Amino acid sequence: MLYSANNAKLKINNKDILASNAELSLGASLSANYLMRDRHTSTFTSSDGIGGTLNFSFYLTGKDFIKTFVTGQGEIPQNESQKISGNFGGLNFDSGYLTSYSVNFSPNSPASASASIAFFSDLKGEFSSTSSAPPADVDILNFSNAAVTSVGIGTTTKVNNFIAGTYNYSASVAPVYLMNETKPSSVSFGEKTISANFEIDNPTGSLPFAGSDAQIEVGLKKFDNEQITMGNWAERAAPYDNYNPFASSSDDGNVSATWVSSTAIADSTPFVVNPSEVFTVSFDLVLQNDAPKFQLINYDGTLKKGWSTIQTLSNGSNSFTITVSPTDESVIINRGEYAMFQIWNTSTSQWTLTNLKIVRTTSQPSEIFSCSGVMQSRGIASAAGDYIKQSINIIENNVEETDFFASYLIDSSDNSEVLNIGEP
Repeated sequence: MLYSANNAKLKINNKDILASNAELSLGASLSANYLMRDRHTSTFTSSDGIGGTLNFSFYLTGKDFIKTFVTGQGEIPQNESQKISGNFGGLNFDSGYLTSYSVNFSPNSPASASASIAFFSDLKGEFSSTSSAPPADVDILNFSNAAVTSVGIGTTTKVNNFIAGTYNYSASVAPVYLMNETKPSSVSFGEKTISANFEIDNPTGSLPFAGSDAQIEVGLKKFDNEQITMGNWAERAAPYDNYNPFASSSDDGNVSATWVSSTAIADSTPFVVNPSEVFTVSFDLVLQNDAPKFQLINYDGTLKKGWSTIQTLSNGSNSFTITVSPTDESVIINRGEYAMFQIWNTSTSQWTLTNLKIVRTTSQPSEIFSCSGVMQSRGIASAAGDYIKQSINIIENNVEETDFFASYLIDSSDNSEVLNIGEP
């Protein structure tokens, strides 16, 4: 029986991947075993353990968690969080490592990335056909709304004449076998490199003998004034699920509730947000008794934190702005995180919310691709009927994350005190 791509789901670390293609391969390292004077043989000898590779391309919808392994993999101390699990159509592995990651920047095109994951064990499971369709409410990022900045490349810090480019990451990962092992007890991490290749249409600048320090950064973000599609609201799970449920909730974001208990909480469908983004919220509220409250909170995890100020609603038309900013100084909102709105009562109330409209008026980058290193080459090319293009190449060999620490505390009188937190 022949299957189509619709019958194979791809998961990385148990997360669904919006993949355009995927290839899973498994191979054994065998060498023909020849004896003296033999020209033919039917025996083979293993020269290494079994291993495989998962190659796939996928669309970017916000912060890409696979990209976190660029800086997080292979660093000391090594732990289980640096390993990658994969599942392709039911065939799975539990210990893989990112060996390459690349993004092609092309104007007016959907943002997509390609990745390669190596693993050094046999596959588990069996192929299982699925028929689930891709999510319909996923918003794919587009390079038509990309912000490109550079340092050390031309005469300006912002590249307005950006044509195309690529972001590439590669890492060397090798298995370490002990005697009598066919599955490695550990892996050895080698060099990690990031390179960026870009084309711009201004043939200016020079290249010193020792290269030139340069940095280029591409930020992908949602469009300003984008309306957020809001579906069904859901009653918060335990311990709040023992309270009276909603009277109704519809796909257009409208919701009504009759709550006769002291507290009830409901959550909107999740959507991607970034720090400092601004949303305009408007709706009509028919209210009886006490007014409910409205706030942006985090989606992932059971512990909910306020990601905006609390809005107390009123009877009639409501309109206000929400800025993505934590209400607790200890809370950090990363790029491309999923959030949701919550609405709740602290006393008896009955209300109906209609004509809900949520607009992202000011957007911020959900994902940033940055390469800061040495420009090692640049070139100029053209063809009949085409414009002159300048290509630049930047190589970065320091891919590790940088640790920040506080050495001194300075008060309003400019007095300083050593904190002894962290190490220089």
